[in-house]
Amino acid sequence: MLGSDHAPHTLEEKAKTYPASPSGMTGVQTLGAGDARPRQCRAIVARAFRRSHQRRPRRLFNIACKGRIAAGYDADFTVVDLKRRETITNRWVASRAGWTPYDGVRVTGWPVGTFVRGRRVMWQGELVTPSTGEPVRFLETLKA
Repeated sequence: MLGSDHAPHTLEEKAKTYPASPSGMTGVQTLGAGDARPRQCRAIVARAFRRSHQRRPRRLFNIACKGRIAAGYDADFTVVDLKRRETITNRWVASRAGWTPYDGVRVTGWPVGTFVRGRRVMWQGELVTPSTGEPVRFLETLKA
């Protein structure tokens, strides 16, 4: 299982001497970006990505209504163009951090859309609908 958090620390904050420097970095926005592997490898990586980010967390933590695109599930997913080539840049980062350790890295495979609970919230790099947070539901709480 893979996981990511978002630690929107600025370069000025990160430049502090340890232990005053905060841990973590921005990364959630680049999580769906691909790599330069051959096409058939990217398809394998895409399947592994789905398993590690959707199915395994759902099973491990008994999360209800997540991890599948099916009736009764929340329909949270990202659309990735596996052929699209892009260069990750600091300018592209939407976080308050304003930087990424991947600045200048060229990738093949690019997230073009994100849906949260079936609503399109990002398309072609633009937020189109504000996302609204909701508490995660767990299987044991649904049975009570």
